[in-house]
Amino acid sequence: MESCREEVLQWRVSKNVGLCEPNNGVLPKSVVCAFSSRQGGVSTGAYTSLNLGLHVGDRPDNVVANRRRFASAIGIDLEGWVAGNQVHGKDVAVVGRKDRGRGAFSQDTSLAAVDALVTNEAGVWLTCYCADCVPLIFWDAQGTAVGVAHAGWRGTLAKVGLEVVAKMVGNFGCAPERIHVLIGPAVGSCCYSVSEELARLFEREFGSGPLTNREGQTFLDLKAANREYLVRGGIPPDQIYVSGLCTSCLPGIFFSHRRDKSPTGRMAAVIGLRER
Repeated sequence: MESCREEVLQWRVSKNVGLCEPNNGVLPKSVVCAFSSRQGGVSTGAYTSLNLGLHVGDRPDNVVANRRRFASAIGIDLEGWVAGNQVHGKDVAVVGRKDRGRGAFSQDTSLAAVDALVTNEAGVWLTCYCADCVPLIFWDAQGTAVGVAHAGWRGTLAKVGLEVVAKMVGNFGCAPERIHVLIGPAVGSCCYSVSEELARLFEREFGSGPLTNREGQTFLDLKAANREYLVRGGIPPDQIYVSGLCTSCLPGIFFSHRRDKSPTGRMAAVIGLRER
């Protein structure tokens, strides 16, 4: 395996499926969270092998088989997965046990025009799908509410993570200072070169912090931009955990749309509350 050394996530292989999980002690015991890799599935070609995206042209039966493998590897049931039909927006759906299975077996049953999900009900496994975009994972310190968001550059500029925080506060009574956020594997500033126009949009919103210039190009740190607005929004800096893993740098571990173009597969980020 290529290097997966870093302080926030740990690599493990479970039932022949490669995945990353938060280090011991990061999560409350009531919370399940994991990030898939591309290792351990049945898909072939550009989707080799653990593609979890139903919307990228892979055979649906292979994707469902891959999802079952990943769910089994982390000890949850695929029947409880919930997915949004991601559109690079900022809409958040509040979901519960009545929504179990939406988007799990068919893209057609996913929640329309939704890029983020929150719940305070056990056995509801919130998912988002990425191949360079930033997966954002949320939980409250008591381990009674969780959330997930898909943040590409549009979602980052729209501050989709703050929409998740607002839903957790408004619907579940969470306090921002008690919410923790994990910013998962995504394309890093090492690989994410952007146009001058996009760089100006981010500089206008975040200053020059997320931007670096080298060799005549501008590179964007999407993880840093998400962290910045979350801190501004009241999340304590020491409760934001940032993965250093770059999806584009690690072709043996992760899919990457920027590196591989289309078609390519998708990883999933999953979080939920254990059933007691």
